[in-house]
Order: sequence, then structure tokens, then C-alpha cells
Amino acid sequence: MKKNNLKFSAKIFFFVTLFASLSFAQDAEKLSSDNIDPSRFSAIAVIQGLNKTTAKTSVLEIKIGEKISFGTLKIIVRKCWQTPLDQKPDSKMLLEVFETKNEDSKVKEVRIFYGWMFASSPSISGLENPIYDLTAISCKNK
Repeated sequence: MKKNNLKFSAKIFFFVTLFASLSFAQDAEKLSSDNIDPSRFSAIAVIQGLNKTTAKTSVLEIKIGEKISFGTLKIIVRKCWQTPLDQKPDSKMLLEVFETKNEDSKVKEVRIFYGWMFASSPSISGLENPIYDLTAISCKNK
């Protein structure tokens, strides 16, 4: 009798877990549907660059896929995502940053950062460099 109860309980647990996971997957799909909305991605990223040695700041407007120079850094913005108007304003940028170094009389570009930067929380994922700081500001179209 106990074995039958265990089998029955196991079947009930299996079906409850199955339906719960299907429901969760549908809810997650609804929540993430905005993340893949192409209208949320922008064509231009606005980044603030700081040269720590001269204390000079520069506002950089970078087109997606374009490589620009900021001191010894080369910056490429891969993606720039802006939140919908009904949510808290935020911008997220996928950046790739290279530093040019002179080694053995050759100029080399070494990748020093690849990741997402968040305008609302610059300390979460920031560029760690002794000379330069980069901060995500916003995304815009044209």
C-alpha cells in the first residue's frame, strides 16, 4: 500500500513540476519579449570618457560597429539598448575596448574590456584602467 502511495505521489509531483515549468517558460517568454524587440536597440551610443592624468572629460558619440580612438584606447560599441518608456530609464551597451601598446618596436592592440555597461549602475561592470574611465550615458537614434 505504501509503495502505491509513493508511486502516486511521485506521479503527482512529476505532473505538477511539468506544468509549473511550462507556465514559468511562458511567463519568461512574455517578460523577455521586449528584450528582443529590435526597436529597443539604438544606432548611436553616448559614452563619457575621463582621462585621469589630465582630469579632462569627453563625451563620445559612437555609431554601432564603428571604432573610435580615445587616447590610447580604441572603442567599439557592439549593441546599445534603451529601456521602454514605461520603465525606469536605463541604457545598456555592449562594448569592446582595446589599448594600443608599444612592444618590441611594434604597435599591438590588446583587448582590455569586453562586456555590458549600464548607465544606471556604472560600478557593476566598468573599465578598469589606470589612465582612463569610461561611463555609459545613453543610447540614441541619429
